[in-house]
Amino acid sequence: MDKRYNELKAGMKELAVLQNRLFWEVDLHGTRHVLPLEGRDLAVVFYPGKPEDPVVFGCYGGGFIMGSAANDDACWAELRETLGVNLFSINYRKAPEHPFPEPLYDVYDSIAFLEAHLGDFEIRSLDYSVLGFSAGGNLAAAVCLLDAKRGGKLDIRRQILNYPYLDLVTSPKAKGHPESERMIYTLFPEYYCASQNPADSLISPVYAVEEILKKLPRAIVCLGERDPLHAEGARYVAKLRAAGIEVACMVTEDMPHGYLEVAFQQPAPISHRRTPHSCWMGASERLKMRALLL
Repeated sequence: MDKRYNELKAGMKELAVLQNRLFWEVDLHGTRHVLPLEGRDLAVVFYPGKPEDPVVFGCYGGGFIMGSAANDDACWAELRETLGVNLFSINYRKAPEHPFPEPLYDVYDSIAFLEAHLGDFEIRSLDYSVLGFSAGGNLAAAVCLLDAKRGGKLDIRRQILNYPYLDLVTSPKAKGHPESERMIYTLFPEYYCASQNPADSLISPVYAVEEILKKLPRAIVCLGERDPLHAEGARYVAKLRAAGIEVACMVTEDMPHGYLEVAFQQPAPISHRRTPHSCWMGASERLKMRALLL
């Protein structure tokens, strides 16, 4: 078991190096921009809409240790068109080299910088949302919590959480789903939490207290019926509603974790765009999502 686990850890590190390199090498539908943040340069990918269109700040998934803004390029491009928005995909740094709170601060600081410089991208809208998939959904939720704790310095109107990973305290096996027993699921909290307490609400948003929750923007939460993370997503929806936050929750029937990105990533290569019908959203779901966003 220890040997297999160590081999998995080594393999994940190699994959992270490859994905970081590919981010700069593959063709993208958006344009890369490097933000001069304090103490580091951080890249975002910009998918432009119209100047008056709403703005979405996106966070990719990957358990905090895999992925990049390039991996979901086709998905971001489709969402930009489906939702009619200006979209920025944030290429936050990953564990284990950059455990909590660094990825969270990357996202928060990127949003703060972009809000102050949207004129440089010819954007006139003041309607901002943060959106994330899986671990990116965790970061999207945590950014809103962090901002509430800091007194509301960002202007985020809504948080859009797609099958978010919100509970790093409960062991994967205890989540009661066969899929969650895969060995890799134990690696995510180990690398991301490092020496930090996983019950910190900025790591596991489901443990946030009502005093902070009631200060959050309204939420759109998309869950998969067969997702091991379905229960914690539903739990967060209930806590937000109990705190008086407006929540629209969409549960996609018979869908596993990651269904939205996978619709674009397989079997197409990283830089190839799939046709719109490969997205999980049908016409009615697209109209509903757009109505929720606007």
